[in-house]
Amino acid sequence: MAGMETTSITLKWALLYLMKNPLEQDKIRAELLSVVGRDRRIQMSDKPKLPYFIAAIAELQRMANILSFVFFHRCTEEAVVCGKSIPKDTLTFPQIYSVLKDDPLFDNPEEFRPSRFLETDGKTVNKKATERMVAFGMGKRQCVGEGLARTEIFLVLGTLLLNYRFEPVGPLDFNPIFGSVLYPRPYKCSVVPV
Repeated sequence: MAGMETTSITLKWALLYLMKNPLEQDKIRAELLSVVGRDRRIQMSDKPKLPYFIAAIAELQRMANILSFVFFHRCTEEAVVCGKSIPKDTLTFPQIYSVLKDDPLFDNPEEFRPSRFLETDGKTVNKKATERMVAFGMGKRQCVGEGLARTEIFLVLGTLLLNYRFEPVGPLDFNPIFGSVLYPRPYKCSVVPV
């Protein structure tokens, strides 16, 4: 249930950001059409040929940031982080938000820019940005459903964008509803077959 809910919420945020950025939505669709076409369904084997779409998914997850924090962790040994000593047995509260929205690596963090996850050639993965993409957490406590979630988002969002254009009906509100996860506010959109 948890994985299903977080994936569906991520997809809701994705459509919201794609409606706000119609040129990016069209650019992603163009890449999908050039690789997948209209005669078949998107498959996981298409992934290596869709660098911009993969970068867009990373940027959507960075922007949506549905889980702004992870559960408490206890330091099992003394550690030093950015010159600060953290004693053994200290409870820590990792803030994913600060990495995804307040990291100098992601300049202009409120700007939707998938290209930040690609090198200048537009095809090679930007390893520094990808390493900082911690939407699923990291280390031993990383989300166990990450692989399934990535697969579902890739296939579902790819299928939607191959077949439809999403246009806003009314204003778009990006202020989240706070809960166990950050939900997008209800919105209406026009789903136009392409």
